Amino acid sequence: MWKHRTTYWWIMENKKIVINSSQIENTNLQENKIALELKNFSVYFENEPFLENLNYKFEKGKIHYIVGPSGCGKTVLITHFNGLMTSKHGLIEVFNVPLILKKNKIKNVKYIRSKIGMVFQFAEYQLFKKTILKDIIFGPMNFGVKKEDAIERAKKYIKLVGLDESFLSRDPFGLSGGQKRRVAVAGILAIEPDILIFDEPTAGLDPNGEKDFLEIFKILKKMGKTIIVVTHSMNLAIEVADNLVVINEGKIVKDGDIYDIFSDEELIVKTNLSIPLIYKTIKLLSEKNDDFKKLFELRPRTISELAKNISEIIKQQNTKPQKRTYEKRK
Repeated sequence: MWKHRTTYWWIMENKKIVINSSQIENTNLQENKIALELKNFSVYFENEPFLENLNYKFEKGKIHYIVGPSGCGKTVLITHFNGLMTSKHGLIEVFNVPLILKKNKIKNVKYIRSKIGMVFQFAEYQLFKKTILKDIIFGPMNFGVKKEDAIERAKKYIKLVGLDESFLSRDPFGLSGGQKRRVAVAGILAIEPDILIFDEPTAGLDPNGEKDFLEIFKILKKMGKTIIVVTHSMNLAIEVADNLVVINEGKIVKDGDIYDIFSDEELIVKTNLSIPLIYKTIKLLSEKNDDFKKLFELRPRTISELAKNISEIIKQQNTKPQKRTYEKRK
């Protein structure tokens, strides 16, 4: 990492913390259950709090969705995770290593960005090389990976995003919007970060493109990656999210399983979150027939799972003994 042992100072609320590079290296070797943690983290604009006193632990190997109304601070928050923006109020830790702020810059930024990959809302705008291969290998080579190894990574991750090796020789600017976005994601994956952050990754994509991205998230989770997604699309979130973090008026107001979040009707009204179609369907069915309330326990994630669960409940209804009624004899 660093050739010489260096000591840095990090200041939080007038408290001085000393950390040296050997601590960072040793911490990285330890098994951490928490990938990223916010500790009393705040962001101020013009001396006014925009994000205020956030405390949260993003568990390793999970898919976390950050949701909330427009303008609540979701994108501002994630741009602080890898040092694109900085704040001197509170602390962000990546695998127990704090972002070291020195003169409004992240001192250990190379370490942080080797651990966190950021995919912007329109990731295709991150492309700038003449061939897809050059675009994908640029990131890992910038972190010291040898060219031949970077090329092998390019072959690996172009396939992971659903494209074949023949694309590597092509001009990225001749691709469709969805293909460009996949290439941009492959370029981030080639760096092999442990945490991947996506800002509205499916914006502007057709339904097939949206589904493809969900499959990529599932693959990355199986690889042990930690996924953090900012979105307004609850219909997609319900399929893959392990938990939701709800932000409103600059604060984390609730977190948990998506079914637990949407059972809080007061919160939904307050934050104006769109209700997933699956949840909305279950609610309507359960209002018509109490037997369908079991769907809230089964918690189907996809339309096919919902259909299967409904079919099973109907079968159970049909096998119940029917109560016979007899007319009274006069």
